[in-house]
Amino acid sequence: MSKEIFGIELEVPLKVGVTVSQFTRQLAASIGEDKVYQTSVRVGYHSTEYNNAVDLWRVASDGSLGAWGSRGIEVVSRRRTSLEEVAIAMAGTEHLVDKALLARSTCGGHHVHIGLLHFSAIKRSYNPETTNGIRKLVRTKRVKKIEIKIHEVYAYFQPVINALVSQSRRTGNRAYNRGVNAAYLDAKNHPTSHNADLKNEYLNNKNHAAPWHGNRGVVNFGRLGSYGTVEYRQHQGTYSVATVTNWVKLMHRITSRCWVQETKDIDPADYPITVDGFADFLGLGANRVRAWMRRRANHFGYPAIARENGVNPSVGVRVRNSEPLQAPNPRRDHHRRDELYQAIVLACGNHEPAYIALMALDETNTFTVDNIKELCGNIPNELLPDGYTLRLWDALNWQSIRNELTEVIHRD
Repeated sequence: MSKEIFGIELEVPLKVGVTVSQFTRQLAASIGEDKVYQTSVRVGYHSTEYNNAVDLWRVASDGSLGAWGSRGIEVVSRRRTSLEEVAIAMAGTEHLVDKALLARSTCGGHHVHIGLLHFSAIKRSYNPETTNGIRKLVRTKRVKKIEIKIHEVYAYFQPVINALVSQSRRTGNRAYNRGVNAAYLDAKNHPTSHNADLKNEYLNNKNHAAPWHGNRGVVNFGRLGSYGTVEYRQHQGTYSVATVTNWVKLMHRITSRCWVQETKDIDPADYPITVDGFADFLGLGANRVRAWMRRRANHFGYPAIARENGVNPSVGVRVRNSEPLQAPNPRRDHHRRDELYQAIVLACGNHEPAYIALMALDETNTFTVDNIKELCGNIPNELLPDGYTLRLWDALNWQSIRNELTEVIHRD
């Protein structure tokens, strides 16, 4: 994932008394002055100043943040950031963000930009770093097919995605939650329909640039012709590292699943509209993103969508010679480590004594890695995998577990 272009936008309110200059300086101190656009005021969204600094982190304004007045900012990452850099930037500045106001507000969102034209199979045709290269790429059938597939997949699994976000962000009529144009699924499901004819005309017309439909809304291709990116806009505002990380991974997986040669022709309609159906379609296996989606759907009141139906880790996965890939070997340490990691996070969210103890740590400002590790040592054995060792326990990424547990007790 780090090889591809991606960036994020986090719309948040600053605490009372915190200035843009203070936030910018702290951001620079966290990730490096050479990675931050230095300013004492909010940069105008998509102004010349903003666009000339796409390879730097910026603190910008946005018309949608009026409810927070001058305290509302949009933290915009550089276009070639990494999840590690995002985590450092957020951890270094979270004490300046009014997270309590953010949690009770419907203002603000978390947007993810994926550099669609920079996937290797696409950029071999034309150079996505030049204006002329982008102009040609967005008119190719390859890019149009990927754009259509992304919309089809997102639209089909929209009920699952709705179950992962707050009520204010579920599909509706606002710019950030308007659903995928109905023409996409209609053309897919009815190949002799008028929409199917229009889709074929679009695909074969070299003068028609992508997208077919789909500007703004939950999926936005409006900047494809400028930056070569697709933007996912549905998630509510958050300043939780675990939430941001998992959502970015999920959106990136949707995107990559639609262009990879071995998986691009898999039909989402072959999978149930559930967390497990979505995760199986995406080829996630029994990983942390699947577990995170299940926790979210349960929390937001969608138990039927969250209900566990088993895992098919090799669904839709093929190598170029058409031989199925082997499922992960459960004896490998990395698999056992992931299994133990997920069990701990799930137990802390579902086992009442562990959850109450976590809340107590948070309320007394003792939510440290060492205290969490000690607390997790009291999780009943029946909630953890059989046969794990002390070496495996110590090898877990406890800082990452702390980040995920922060999201468990502060579900935004």
